[in-house]
Amino acid sequence: MYKFRGHERYAPLLTALLIQAFRAMSDEQNSVLAKEPPAPVAHLATPAQQTKPQWRPDAVTYVPVSSERLAERGFNQAERLASGLAATCRLPIVDLLQRQINTTKQSFKSRGERFETMKNAFSINPDGMHLIEELYWGSHLPTQMGISHANPIQILLIDDIYTTGSTSDACGRVILNAGFYMEIPIEIYTLTLARS
Repeated sequence: MYKFRGHERYAPLLTALLIQAFRAMSDEQNSVLAKEPPAPVAHLATPAQQTKPQWRPDAVTYVPVSSERLAERGFNQAERLASGLAATCRLPIVDLLQRQINTTKQSFKSRGERFETMKNAFSINPDGMHLIEELYWGSHLPTQMGISHANPIQILLIDDIYTTGSTSDACGRVILNAGFYMEIPIEIYTLTLARS
């Protein structure tokens, strides 16, 4: 009911559920980080930083909808979820992607058909390359040699429903390809409200 016009009132409740899932995801990532040796950094970490690594994405983005679907629904459900999460968790939200084609509804397609449909459905927003550069150079201190550390930008991609992963996969590939083209390392993490 959330995906269709007139049911936006569910956004706060669904966002609260997504925030709980994000906190669980963060706890899981933090436990993984605690088991890995610390990465080299440009400055000395405090003892507290050395013993308690904290995972935190550099930015949140979301799956875009086509203009046709936006007109039909009246809002982008993934954008609303991402905005609520970003505001609550004090994370920057970036509008990295745009939908190039209006894909037909995926619910009646097979897994293979979904992946094929999504192959060219997304592209980087016109300002997306600039946003990636800003995230990278704004969050990475240059070394004395003027070269940035190779720590990747960590981007959290939000969608409402995960079925086959074709949408997340297509969006992630577009962002990773943009980073590769710009020689900026990127890691994509995805979080969805539900799995069907």
